[in-house]
Amino acid sequence: MEKRVLERISESIEEMFAAERKVADYILENPRQVIAFNVTDLAERSGASDATVIRVCKRVGFKGFYQMKIALAEELGRNQTVGYPNPAENPNGAKEVIKCLTRDLLRIADMLDEDTIEHCVEMICESRRVFVIAVGNSIPTAMDFTFRLCRLGVDATCGVVVEGGLAGMVSGDERDMLIAISHSGSSRQVLQAVELANTKKLKTLAITTSSSTPLARQSQNYLLTTVENPLFGEAGAATHIYDNAIVDAILYLVAGRRRQIADDFEEIENLLAEYKI
Repeated sequence: MEKRVLERISESIEEMFAAERKVADYILENPRQVIAFNVTDLAERSGASDATVIRVCKRVGFKGFYQMKIALAEELGRNQTVGYPNPAENPNGAKEVIKCLTRDLLRIADMLDEDTIEHCVEMICESRRVFVIAVGNSIPTAMDFTFRLCRLGVDATCGVVVEGGLAGMVSGDERDMLIAISHSGSSRQVLQAVELANTKKLKTLAITTSSSTPLARQSQNYLLTTVENPLFGEAGAATHIYDNAIVDAILYLVAGRRRQIADDFEEIENLLAEYKI
């Protein structure tokens, strides 16, 4: 595994099937673009299928596309933790970091579909139970989202241990809802949760980065946190601020629709107040 990604692909290309060669050729010709793609993006650009992309990655020694992409990014010298591809564009100091993040949030706001978010808020308010599922870096956002939904009177549970979340969904039906949060949109366990939700006829909402991710394609509704050139990469110190912005927008609208539970909310606040001096 000491050989570089592009070298491994070049050495293996003659052994590949025709469809796999399309993927390999595209990676070799456009390596810097590929590190910004998800599985479906690469499949569509190369004229292959998602499954073919995964086979190519495994053929050259990786468990999947994500692992190959991270290794390729390191090979090309792109920092996957923090910073822009061009170091000269990096912010100098905390104020500039916040300005960069604010710019990204404004772009997300410009792309936000108001009709979709209103529809999702209505579904949350009308659902008997709301299941929130996430893995990896998205877990803190899912836990915070669930806690705050409960404080608004929504019966919500957080499946950070996905097996537990799936077990809870087994008794679900069309009266319930699943909210799946995944930056990459390709987390296997999150996709399994959506598959189960669809089987049980739950309403589904994905919060992810692109409409072409497997998660978005398998969900009935999706809200996007697309940032073309993020300051924080997918690994290490990956930021939650984009997902949290969508979550805050949802919570604000949910609160506006559930003012009739004001008495219950006051009771909860009084209980929580006992823990403060």
